[in-house]
Amino acid sequence: MLQNSFVHLPGIGAETEQKLWDQGLKTWDDLSLNLSRLFGPQKAKKVAFALDESQAAHQAGEIKYFQEKFKSAEMWRLLPSLIQKKSAIAYLDIETTGLGFPPQCQSTTISVLFKGQLHIEHDRQKKRQLLEQIQTEAELLVTFNGGTFDLPFLRREFRLHLRQTHLDLRYWMARLDYRGGLKKVQKAFGEIHQRRSMDIDGFDAVRLWNLHLRGVPKALETLMTYNAEDTVVLEQLIYCGLNLEAQRRPQLGLITYKIPQVPKIPTQVCPFVYRALRN
Repeated sequence: MLQNSFVHLPGIGAETEQKLWDQGLKTWDDLSLNLSRLFGPQKAKKVAFALDESQAAHQAGEIKYFQEKFKSAEMWRLLPSLIQKKSAIAYLDIETTGLGFPPQCQSTTISVLFKGQLHIEHDRQKKRQLLEQIQTEAELLVTFNGGTFDLPFLRREFRLHLRQTHLDLRYWMARLDYRGGLKKVQKAFGEIHQRRSMDIDGFDAVRLWNLHLRGVPKALETLMTYNAEDTVVLEQLIYCGLNLEAQRRPQLGLITYKIPQVPKIPTQVCPFVYRALRN
């Protein structure tokens, strides 16, 4: 899909991109061969330069170049070239002690799905080690609303860069007409995993951590389960989104993907703790 994309080029928006596709110009090469016919000399020169830059960045694997060019809702265009590499994408979600940012608040649990393995950590040193691993090894971070919360929170708390290319599913899903929080979006896709902790929310996550600090058995396990279920669904949602994009652009012949199964979550929501939350 990346090489079918024109919206990052100067003076080309979504409407013009669609018109170019309808004319049979579907790739960067197609567009490059027709610049003089489509645009005036100055614009053709600017587009040609941007196409050369795009080709060079793509060949060098510099996906960060495209983060600076695409709007947040269009970052999905990078996915087809990355999902074939299991080591490329890290899915991440955090829970915290409150709505503020460090130092007023701290992370409680961090869940990451990376290289097919689910990691759920609450120990500070292990959280740091996990974040250092994905900072070093992952090419793309996928979150839901992580651009405004999770990533800036973690950068402040652990003094890490975490500057990889980032896909925030919130904006992409909204452009696909799936708006609201993660659980609301998840419910709209009946074909994917539906969590056991569907009605546990962020406020409950804070309460669960406080119950854990008070020594309530299984409170931490319930919190870790909630955190993990926020994470594993992110991978399924990107495949749902890609399939919707393929349906909306039949002229491009984009791949339709089989939605992967979620990995096994080693923890569970404790019924006793759940009743304590609701009481």
